[in-house]
Amino acid sequence: MVATLVHGQDPTDTSSTSKTTDPAKKQEELEARIKELESPGNNRFWQGNINGDEIMVAVDRIGSISRATYVLNGSVIVHEVVIDTLGGQSLTKIYCFTPITDGMAANGLTKVVDRARDLVDNQAARAGTKVHQMVNKTSDSVRAHSVEFQLQTVQEIDALYGSLKATWITGKGRVFTIK
Repeated sequence: MVATLVHGQDPTDTSSTSKTTDPAKKQEELEARIKELESPGNNRFWQGNINGDEIMVAVDRIGSISRATYVLNGSVIVHEVVIDTLGGQSLTKIYCFTPITDGMAANGLTKVVDRARDLVDNQAARAGTKVHQMVNKTSDSVRAHSVEFQLQTVQEIDALYGSLKATWITGKGRVFTIK
């Protein structure tokens, strides 16, 4: 697993999957996206409204935040943000999944992945849920001490991390909303 911790991180590294290769342009796109998703809030809290669910974190209780990208089961790339609070009994994990083929050129395998996505969407519809509400099953001991939220895109993960980072650095809370 490769994790990016706030301490010592290059502020221009957004880890975005934007098609732009210019770092300045990527940073500009990220800042614009954060601005779209943020609104003023109580200065004491960072509040995340994620797909209808909510999390509130006291700004002065944030112990660390991290952003990691890793491969799960050889087939899925996980993009994850973790919030650790001082004195807290659990970690907050916010993540999204992308197929490992997203980083590859389009070919027959990509068509197979697209078909698999369609099948998952259909199964989720039959179960009366949405794909973004389905959670990957991991060890119960790991999940017992975590609160989890799932986002749809890497851009949303990047924007959420940028919002959290700015909150922690400035000490000023805000509201971050993804619908």
